[in-house]
Amino acid sequence: MLEKQRHHELKKPRFERRAQREESTGQPSTPSRPSRPSLASPNKDSPKQYRSRHYVPFTDEQRALLPKLEPHELSRRLKILCDEGQLDAAISMLKNTPRDAQNAPVWNTVIWECLKQKQYQLSYQLYTDMKRRGHSPTTRTYQTMLGGLARIEDWTSHTKQLKNAHSLYESFQRHITSLHKEKPDSSDITSVPLASYMRILGAAGLYQEMFDVYYDLDPMGPLTPDHLVFTSMFQSLSPLRIPYGKNESLAVLQNASSAKLLWSQMLKASKKHKFTVDSHLVTAAITPLSRGRSSDQELAFKIVREYFGLAPSEEKLTTAGTLALEPQSFAAVLMLCRSSEKASLAVDFFEQVLKRPDRIGGPSIIDRGHIEELMKARQAVKPPPDNARFEYDLIEWLMHQEVHSIKTRAAQVRPAMSTYNLALLTAFRAADWPTATKTFDLMTGFHCHDFMDGVESDSPRLDKARPRLPPTAENVSLMLRTAFATENRANMRQALRMVDFFGIKELASNSWREESRERPKSKKAMKDLHFYSQKLATTVVDALAHIFSHSTKGDRMVPQDRERWLRLKAEATRYLEGNGEQPELLAATENVAYKRD
Repeated sequence: MLEKQRHHELKKPRFERRAQREESTGQPSTPSRPSRPSLASPNKDSPKQYRSRHYVPFTDEQRALLPKLEPHELSRRLKILCDEGQLDAAISMLKNTPRDAQNAPVWNTVIWECLKQKQYQLSYQLYTDMKRRGHSPTTRTYQTMLGGLARIEDWTSHTKQLKNAHSLYESFQRHITSLHKEKPDSSDITSVPLASYMRILGAAGLYQEMFDVYYDLDPMGPLTPDHLVFTSMFQSLSPLRIPYGKNESLAVLQNASSAKLLWSQMLKASKKHKFTVDSHLVTAAITPLSRGRSSDQELAFKIVREYFGLAPSEEKLTTAGTLALEPQSFAAVLMLCRSSEKASLAVDFFEQVLKRPDRIGGPSIIDRGHIEELMKARQAVKPPPDNARFEYDLIEWLMHQEVHSIKTRAAQVRPAMSTYNLALLTAFRAADWPTATKTFDLMTGFHCHDFMDGVESDSPRLDKARPRLPPTAENVSLMLRTAFATENRANMRQALRMVDFFGIKELASNSWREESRERPKSKKAMKDLHFYSQKLATTVVDALAHIFSHSTKGDRMVPQDRERWLRLKAEATRYLEGNGEQPELLAATENVAYKRD
């Protein structure tokens, strides 16, 4: 009974139990806490009381001796936060840091991190906030802002940032003018922000505004056009950077004429202001001239002869150029040869570079990009080359360079899928089936010989010793189209067996790629895959129609091939119908060669 009563008492609320104890004992259930000293009138004789035992008080003298947060240390912390992806936290830390720990370089650090992440409007807001807090922008600030905005490629969707760029340039002009009055020989007086602004105007297609800025520069003022400004202007006139929406053919010719005029003005300025004409400037000038009229291209070849020492072999130059040939310079020279349809001259220059010493630009500067540009130059001529043996030799040269080069150099000279596709495209245009098969062997490791009449194998050989690339819809369709261009039924049958082995469906879905069984993600890759898959299926139908209608007893068709052709024709037809195209099949007439069995 007593236990039940005690249990019942425990169930009561705590305040009732406390009240019962106070009534029974006459004393409070909990001892009262000692009263705290008043904060308004503390006792001066008693020591200060702190709730945390870890707090150590400092006097004003001791606090003055503590190390302060330096701007360079703050920049380091902000950089760590930005590298960890905490840009917002870095901005919050910057704004809440004491002012004596801030300066313009610290703000430049965060502004640059915003520009790297394409937060262009946020970077401009930080620039405005920096000025509002009393930090004057430096030359480095304008260099950071304009250099970051110059990374924008499509200005049609960044019209507000274009206005910000104009405002930044006007502020930069006032800054340089003021700096020139105070200290004319200051190292902060530089043309780097001006060069970035020129690139912005060129990328936006504002060529007239760019030349207006150039002509407004005071020849005797603090900002004079130097090699950086001229390089940026030539780069802006490049045919590779024509903005979307402009008439490309007209813009290319106008830019070439402007580049020709700008080159003559650059030569005068280099003599007047004593700046060096380097390979970057010369390369930037050659690029827009290469797509111009014949007179513009002649000037470009003259520049190549004078500065890089490259000329047709029959001219027999006795002196080398004034500049060493750089990789990007040689690429511009080859593009000039392609644009002027002088493939033989491109081959001549390539052979000259192979014989030059490395100190002035020899074989060590040649990489895969130069070889592909040389292949494109040969494809641009009319009529096309008679064979693709030269392209095959170029690929073998690249593979030899890869074997005998260090790791970084080997990656630059290793033939890529685009290299092999260019060689196969030349073989297709020249109807060179033997070179096409050798190129395909070299690329994939499969032996095309195993698909020939009489020796076809269900398990063709595959060389796994050397690096290889998988067959794709593009290169297999080029092989079949090359065989069809030869009008040789034996070549067609060999190519059709290859298509049957790899499979149209598998090639159309990139199933032969070992690193990824998925379809490509980008729109361009999807369009290319669909285009070449359509080409492959269409050529299969055309080749089979040709075989069905032109085969003779001498072709010696076997039942196995006949079943393969019918199966392949049905697969190609299904693919074309499934992709919205109805194949226009020729009426396949039964041949005597099929009746004999």
